[in-house]
Amino acid sequence: MPKIKFFHGATTVTILDMEPRIAIIGAIKEEIAGIKEEMQITHTLQWKTGNAFVGEWQGAPIVLVRSGMGRDRARHALVEVADKWDLKEVISIGYAGALDPSLEVGDLVVADQVIAPEGSGKTFKCYSLEKEIFNTATENRPKALLTVDRVAATPEEKKRLRERFSAVAVDMETSALVAEAQVRDISFISVRAITDTADQELLDCSHLVEEDGDVSKLRAGWHVLTHPGDLKGMIELGQHAKTATANLTEFLKPYFNSREK
Repeated sequence: MPKIKFFHGATTVTILDMEPRIAIIGAIKEEIAGIKEEMQITHTLQWKTGNAFVGEWQGAPIVLVRSGMGRDRARHALVEVADKWDLKEVISIGYAGALDPSLEVGDLVVADQVIAPEGSGKTFKCYSLEKEIFNTATENRPKALLTVDRVAATPEEKKRLRERFSAVAVDMETSALVAEAQVRDISFISVRAITDTADQELLDCSHLVEEDGDVSKLRAGWHVLTHPGDLKGMIELGQHAKTATANLTEFLKPYFNSREK
């Protein structure tokens, strides 16, 4: 595979191949598991807080990325792959919590706006996205996705966020990805699957996250041993995650199959 080096400011950047690719980015391995299982992987790239799998899926050249949780890790992951591959599109996928009471577990949110609170949350940025390419598969009503820095765990908190920002769902990565994609003038799409409803109490798993931004099985096991009452909620969340992953994977297939290869 050809490699081309060029200088970008004070940094030498290596392009691993010149074929335009679609980057599909999820925060944790469970979010990208359905696509990874089906794709033909030619090689991988690793860095401290994430990794990428390069190959084909649904006949299209892709870079499948596990970024790690949170905005900083998400942005860093996109920088890593955008500096090494010619990206024609970025698709952000993953889980989200529902703010809209009508959303159920497994429902998909294709955002037309991404909202990012700043500082104390009194001000915020709003990024507009082009959603029309998915209109054949989604409802046309506005769908704003809110990105925050910590888990929205309680129904009361979800209600406050919905009333403050008029968003239908909440995640922890998308705003950083869309900001970086727009700076680089790369087409961007966000597709999120609901894992917890607006009236559902969610276990905050932030303390289970390792340095690389993925959930630690060891920490999760220790948490269950020391907090046995949380076991039922963790099992339920795991089941919801499997449904969400399956729905994300199946939803994207028609889009890829309709594209020019």
